Amino acid sequence: MKIGVNDLIERVKVNMEELTDAYNESVSLEGGIDIITYIREKLPDALLSVWASAPVESLPQTDCAASLQPERRPDGSGRVVLPTDVWRMTEFCMEGWRQPVTTFVDRSSPAYELQFNPYTRGGVAFPVCVLSNEDGQKCLDYYALPPCTEAHRVKTARYVAYPQPSGDVYEIAESLIPTVCYTCAAFVFEILGRPEQAAAMLRSIVR
Repeated sequence: MKIGVNDLIERVKVNMEELTDAYNESVSLEGGIDIITYIREKLPDALLSVWASAPVESLPQTDCAASLQPERRPDGSGRVVLPTDVWRMTEFCMEGWRQPVTTFVDRSSPAYELQFNPYTRGGVAFPVCVLSNEDGQKCLDYYALPPCTEAHRVKTARYVAYPQPSGDVYEIAESLIPTVCYTCAAFVFEILGRPEQAAAMLRSIVR
């Protein structure tokens, strides 16, 4: 669902059990930053923290298949440069594959080394995708299509973007909103040097 930043801020403040101007003044630190500023700044971190353990189907996803331009290699593998706001890839499939990839590896994985051997690399039945970052670009190497495949086309590609409000509105699954607000409250209490209150907020999360 779509929820405004101001609504989220109020919910976090309710969780912190303080809504008065006096409280805002009591937590204002040198430089004049008040509690609302801290909540606004920590909302993206709270979202990422919650999303890291949330089911993929509960996360807002972006379809980017149409914007990707595959770079074909002679051996049937290839590469696409991903959008800059990718936080987590959730699905990738080339035309010609029998199934999409939903679990991605990086270059530290033993599976990456297997992609250099034509007998152990991924193929149309069990494809493999490797994520990397080169020269500031997020890349996905895919393995593989038959070497005789002339045209490489992306069939599906979806990802979760870094959380940024659109028009001061976030897209968050309704079931995750309470967890996000408690987590944000905990992060703010940590900034304020109140670890006991931060721990109390995290204990309030319904698992």
